[in-house]
Amino acid sequence: MPTLLTRSFTDDEARSVTAWNYPPPFDLYNIDPGNTALFTDRDEAGHGYYPALDENGTVVAFCVVGPEARVRGQQPQDEVLDIGLGVHPDHTSRGLASELLEQVDALARDLFQPRQRRAGFTPARDFTGPGDRTFRELTRNLDLDLDLGPGPRLV
Repeated sequence: MPTLLTRSFTDDEARSVTAWNYPPPFDLYNIDPGNTALFTDRDEAGHGYYPALDENGTVVAFCVVGPEARVRGQQPQDEVLDIGLGVHPDHTSRGLASELLEQVDALARDLFQPRQRRAGFTPARDFTGPGDRTFRELTRNLDLDLDLGPGPRLV
């Protein structure tokens, strides 16, 4: 299983992620190759992107926390931290995002200590095929499979 890191992306890692190329209809997740700062910069609170590396040290996924993770149309809420995931196109529909959910939640909880965490996977629900399965799988995991204990909840 990949390991989610609490450090920033390196410049090389950021370049590799901006080169990911998703096929339609998932191409809306393609990123401008010139926008590596999206992955390397963080705001003063630490919001931004965090890499997940495989056993060879290759970025295979990432999480994003804070305003950048907010699904279009969602409004910010006090004491709610938005979180999201991205998976390399060659590794989608293999359960990688599901495997990383507990690490993502732990990172959000440990670094930011929000009262609630909100995970937005809304765009995937509009697709059929692997994306639709992924949305249902992630929703199930967020609602049922994560034992978050007392205190803050994912919403």
